[in-house]
Amino acid sequence: MGSDPIFRLADRLARWLAYAGMALLCGAMLVLIVDIAARKTIGFSILGTIDLTQLGVMGCVFLAMPLAFLRGTHVGVEFLTDLLPPALLRAVRLAAGLIGAAFMLALAWYGLLQAQIQLAQGDKSVTLGIPMILYWAPLLVGSLASSAAALVAALAALRAPQER
Repeated sequence: MGSDPIFRLADRLARWLAYAGMALLCGAMLVLIVDIAARKTIGFSILGTIDLTQLGVMGCVFLAMPLAFLRGTHVGVEFLTDLLPPALLRAVRLAAGLIGAAFMLALAWYGLLQAQIQLAQGDKSVTLGIPMILYWAPLLVGSLASSAAALVAALAALRAPQER
């Protein structure tokens, strides 16, 4: 699987999305730490800490998901799948990839519909006035990339050798 050029390209792209997600989470944590330290020492609070933290967490979750789909690192019940014969295990992995891709594509579609509504209404976050489309962007990018990653994982399961 790792030597397949499609998988290597998908893995590289998914890693960069995960790095971006982690950068957003680190930024959110930094804002939160500075806010807490400033409140406790000089009585100053950073305006919009919640807005920024929510944006960072949303970005991290959705931008890291494609890598989890691609590498099969979601929580699983291995004590059941370890008992399966190789051909059935391949079928389960193929089905999981296809179902995951369909679910993430549906999430992207319904997310896009909601994002369009909020964009048309000009919705903004309560404290800082961040356009809500910026909260939807990681969900949309991450969901579409997760769908593609799940398809690549399904393809890898299909191409996997019969032995474990």
